[in-house]
Parts: sequence; structure tokens; C-alpha cells
Amino acid sequence: MLTPGNNALALRIAEVLKNRCTHETLTGAAEDAGFILGAEGSKRDRVLGGLKATERKTLAVIAERVGRRFADFDLEETGCLVCEEGEPPISEITRRDIAKAFGHELGGELAIDDVLRPLWPIDSMGDTFFSNRSLAQQVVRHMVVNPTDWDAEHLFGELSAFTCSRSRFARLLEAVMHPLARRGPEVQRLASELNEILRRDGYRLEATGEASGYPVYALSRIHRGVSGSPKNLIFASTGPKPELGFADAVNNDVVILAGADHCLIYDRPIRRDGLLWSELVGWWGEQHPDETDVAKSLGHRLRASLDSLAEQGLFDNYFRRYRPILKSNLPALIPQVYLHYDPAVVRTLRHRTSFPRQRMDFLLLLPNSARIVIEVDGQHHFARNDKPSLPAYSEMVSADRDLRLAGYEIFRFGANELVGGGAQALIERFFDRLFQLHGVGSAATGETPIERPEASR
Repeated sequence: MLTPGNNALALRIAEVLKNRCTHETLTGAAEDAGFILGAEGSKRDRVLGGLKATERKTLAVIAERVGRRFADFDLEETGCLVCEEGEPPISEITRRDIAKAFGHELGGELAIDDVLRPLWPIDSMGDTFFSNRSLAQQVVRHMVVNPTDWDAEHLFGELSAFTCSRSRFARLLEAVMHPLARRGPEVQRLASELNEILRRDGYRLEATGEASGYPVYALSRIHRGVSGSPKNLIFASTGPKPELGFADAVNNDVVILAGADHCLIYDRPIRRDGLLWSELVGWWGEQHPDETDVAKSLGHRLRASLDSLAEQGLFDNYFRRYRPILKSNLPALIPQVYLHYDPAVVRTLRHRTSFPRQRMDFLLLLPNSARIVIEVDGQHHFARNDKPSLPAYSEMVSADRDLRLAGYEIFRFGANELVGGGAQALIERFFDRLFQLHGVGSAATGETPIERPEASR
């Protein structure tokens, strides 16, 4: 059921869609926003019917999407603010210090009104009762025609940028730091200055790409996760170990020389917020368009790569427990991943003549670049030729140390823990605590990350 706060947000979404869509276009607009309409009634009733069981954070994401698509600033901003509840803010003090760092040069080489239009409705903002000028016209007058009239701090006040959503403020920073706005050594100096300010709130501007050889910056949280973007996700082999090589050693582009028929390769960009099961299912559906139940098909294919009852038990219990709770926000539990072609691992382990661990049993890519390795340890982790072996154990813990120093989190289970009567409760306790630590449940629902039903206690 919708709470009073959720109901107000759902009503605002319904009002926008009712006014901006016909009955024919309403279905597509709802699907694009991430929900399915109710079956009957007016346009408004169908929207509210589709939203009635929606969780708060999911509802906020829908509000943001609808607001952005139909240029409804207030709805988009409300959605952003709800999405950011419980996350570290960028304070007004930090925003004022950032404004001072820009001074009168916020837009750089770009016209500042062009920078602002995608972010604020400046053509309809402003005190037109007294000045008869929109905020856009005032910005041009005081920052373009007379460029020393208003500085960035004054403009932030006019825009309410000191209190707007972090998402909108981030998009403003990213726009004015884009190479179209400013280039050259001065940008790196400015980025360093801004990062000194932002780090007080736990954020930084990170060069995440480039345009014509110049860095493109994005705002990100400061975290202990792995630096850089994951790529070359090769996993779920059901046959012999694939033979891997570099198509481009500089860019760490991997080619499978042999065994490609037995493994999967996820070839889409992976967001900083990780990889969701719904995204993996979407990718699988494009590879197998004739499948009637894509998620079930993918689940069977991944499970086929598991070679022990313990691994199968962990995999099965994970999806049985968390898929009904987290739904589209469920992180993908990826089996049998060849981790040593991850760029972070290649850098860390480049001094080794060989890789003692060819693949990891399971990988989770969670928000803020957190990478979780789960290992299920059987006898072979500690023995050679069926005899206890200190060298085998030493190689394993040495590789663990290097991975942890690269930013990975590693959790080990004994195979015997994951079979038998107590296995389900053990697995649930582990993932409950892991998701609480990384805010996975709260990001999806806005509530306590995972609430355990009585039957599981």
C-alpha cells in the first residue's frame, strides 16, 4: 500500500502523465519510466494502479525519469531528493566554496545560459513581476554582457543551487568541467582545487573518460572500492579453461583464443553502481531472443557452471531469498569469473610469473565500485595430491592479500558449511549483513536493508 508520502508522489507522477500522454502513448511512457500500468480506468487511475505497490526509492526513480522526460523540473527534483535520502550530502558550505573557486568564470568557454538550460527552467524562472525579465535574461545581462556583475556564488543563490539535489549539482559541475567548457593544464589545477573542497563531504571529481584527448570528469563518492571501471567480464565456463590473450595489451582488451564456446562474455559497460541481475537478464535476452523465460534460462546456464553441491546451494539460496525482496535491484551473483584479466588485478599482480588463482567462485559488483569475491573452499584449496600442503595454502592467502590491497573484499566459506540443515540460515545471515554494510537494501527500498521473516529466524 502507498504511504501518505508515497501517495503524494504517485499523484504527481499520475498528473504529469495524464496531461502529457494520450491513452495510446501512456503505456510506452510508463514502461520507459520503469513500471506497468493498471488494467482499467482513466489515465490517472491506470497510473496509480501501476504504482500502488511501488517501494519509495523505486517510486522516486520513476518520478525522476518522468520529470526529466516531460521537462517537469519540480517532479524530477523531488525524485532526485528522495533517491538521495540517507546518503552523504554535499553541504551548502562546500557548494559556496566551490562557487568561490569558479569566481566569475563558471561557464568557461560556454555561454552560461546554455549550460544551465538542461538543468534548470531558467526561461520561466525569475522575478518577472518587478524586473519583467526571466532568469535566463538576467543571466545573459549580468554574466555575459556585463561578465563581472554576477559571480558563481550569486548565480547559485538565484538557482537555489545551494539546496538542490546532489544529482543536479553534480551535473552542473560535470558540465562546467567538460572539455567543451575548459581545457588544458588549468583544468587539472581547478579539478585538484575542487577535490580539496569536495573531499570534506566524501566526494571527488574523477576523470572517467576523455573527449579528443581531454579528460571528462564525473562526480563520485570516495570509497575503498576498486579504482577504474570493470571490463572483460568472462565467466560461467562449463568446459575446459578458456585460453585468453590480449588483443590490445595497452587497453587491456582481451580475446578468447580457445574455449569461447564454453564461457560467457558480458560486453556491456558496467556502471559505477555495479551490475544488477536485471541488467544481466536483459543482456542474456538479447543473445537469446527466442527464450520465453529469459531469467530462468540464464539461471540454468549459470548454475551449469557450478561444480559442487556447496556452490549450487549458495547460488540457489541467494536467488530464492533475495530476488523476491530486491526485485529489479538485486545485484547479479556471477559465478566462475576469470578475475586475473580485471585491469586492477593485472596491475597488482604484474610482478607474478603466474596467477595462482585462475578464477573466483563468485563475484558481486556493488555500489561505489565495491567488488565482492566469494570463495567456496574444498580440500583442493589446502592440499596437493590429497595431502595437506603449506605451499598451496600460502599461495592462496598470498593472492588474497594482493586482491585486498587492490580494493577487493574476499569472503571464504568452507564447502561443508554450505550443505546440510544450517546452510540456508548461514547464507542468509551473511548476505543480510553484507547488503546492510553496502547499503544494497536501503538503496532499493529506502527502509532497513533486509528484514528477515519469522520463518527464517
